[in-house]
Amino acid sequence: MSDKFSKNDDVVEVVEGSVVSVKDNDKKPVDKKDMIKNFAIGFLSVMLILTFFSNTIMNYSLPQVATQQISRGSVSPQIRGSGTVSAEDPYNVTLKETRKVSGVAVKEGAHVEIGDVLFYLEDRESEELKTARENLEKLELSYEQALFSGDVPDDVISKVRSGATTSYDAYQIKLKGVNDRYDAAKAVADAATKTVEYLTDLQSHDKNEIEYQTLTYNYENANAEYQKKYIEYTYDPNDTEAIEKAKKEWTHVEDENDRETKELETYKSQVGIGYDQKLIEAKANETAAKKELEKAEEEKTKQVKSINAEISLCNQRDSIKEQKEKIAELEKESVGASVKAPVAGTVSQVNKAAGESISADETIAVIQIDGKDMTTSFSVTNAQAQKLHVGDAARPQNSWMFSDEFKATLTSIKNDKSDPSNRKLLTFKIESTEVTPGQSISLAIGERSVDYDMIVPNSAIKTGSTGKFVLVVNSKSSPLGNRYIASNVDVQVIASDDNYSAINAALNGDEYVITTSTKPVKAGEQVRLANE
Repeated sequence: MSDKFSKNDDVVEVVEGSVVSVKDNDKKPVDKKDMIKNFAIGFLSVMLILTFFSNTIMNYSLPQVATQQISRGSVSPQIRGSGTVSAEDPYNVTLKETRKVSGVAVKEGAHVEIGDVLFYLEDRESEELKTARENLEKLELSYEQALFSGDVPDDVISKVRSGATTSYDAYQIKLKGVNDRYDAAKAVADAATKTVEYLTDLQSHDKNEIEYQTLTYNYENANAEYQKKYIEYTYDPNDTEAIEKAKKEWTHVEDENDRETKELETYKSQVGIGYDQKLIEAKANETAAKKELEKAEEEKTKQVKSINAEISLCNQRDSIKEQKEKIAELEKESVGASVKAPVAGTVSQVNKAAGESISADETIAVIQIDGKDMTTSFSVTNAQAQKLHVGDAARPQNSWMFSDEFKATLTSIKNDKSDPSNRKLLTFKIESTEVTPGQSISLAIGERSVDYDMIVPNSAIKTGSTGKFVLVVNSKSSPLGNRYIASNVDVQVIASDDNYSAINAALNGDEYVITTSTKPVKAGEQVRLANE
């Protein structure tokens, strides 16, 4: 039985409880059992996927470790290091003049004897010698112009030309003489000037005193005249006798004042004449003293100028002498057409090529003198240094490059200045014709290598509270794959070198030990291998 109805313009048909589209009436109806089966399969698939990914996520959260298998091998408990070979007191070949190289006669590493040609030079005068002669001409011209400038005393010219040189003590005595005379003349002139100033001030003071007294008398006379007028005004006009008597007293005052005033005028005239005479004499003394001071000053200036001129001329004269000696030395040391070896030894450096110029005092070659030592140094830890003694022999790490004649001996063990509390500097004496200064060399010193049954990288050795141990990786199978678990194994380190350690432990000898890890690893923890 079936029913049909329309939904959203689609015609569907219900057939025995199942809905079937009329458009899809060619498809089979969906069964409930199939739906349940499909749902179960999907659920199990999802769970399986989630289980797989959870395992993967957990693996990525584990510490990732690098491992290396325990193996049989050798350990070389030696101390190794590299250093640059340096020569003890090498001879630096230099020139005292600038020259140009025309050819090089030796190569680095060549052995030379005294007198062997090292370089050929262009045959021409050096720039230093040429410049020295030009400077001499300038010095001589300047000296002659200063000597005959007209400002130098004749006795100084004669003394300088004769080659004589006045001592500083003599200059000091001369200066003291003129300074003493100048100081004495200045003291006299200053005293004469003060005398004139004193007399002038005293004359002015006395003149003012006389003027003051004169004005006082004039004031008293004016007052007497006033008193007489006042008597006429206040007295009885008819009492002429009293009036005359009173006026007579004031007239007496006026007469006394007039007498005193005349005496002051006479005294003023006498004082003025006295002061004028004294000032004339004092000013004459001042003028004479100033003339003596001028003479003393001229003498001092002349003496100082003479001394300075003499010192300057002597200096110029001596500079000319030194310049002549320099030229003579340059001429004496002037190199001919070649530079020859001044010592016997091995040429360790050749610093110039044909066509290049040589500057004065520039090192053009270095010779390792025969019989002088070569050395090299490198730094080690204090623990390494404790195993060594002065006199121990070292050998090159790349021994195939050297003959059996190579010899290196430890000569000193000192604190390394860069880290004196933790490191030591080893210095070795090198004896070999195959080594030259400036060459880098690697040495090894200590015991020879020994074979051991179990060796591991030094990074695998751990230190715990009970001693040293290694972390061994153990594999365990699981439905989802192998799991790797770290476990502690106590070990005894028998010997070690820079890279490996020989161990003694309860191991088979083929286990894998952890060398590095991305996180700290403890015994019993699961880890993830770096190559998985």
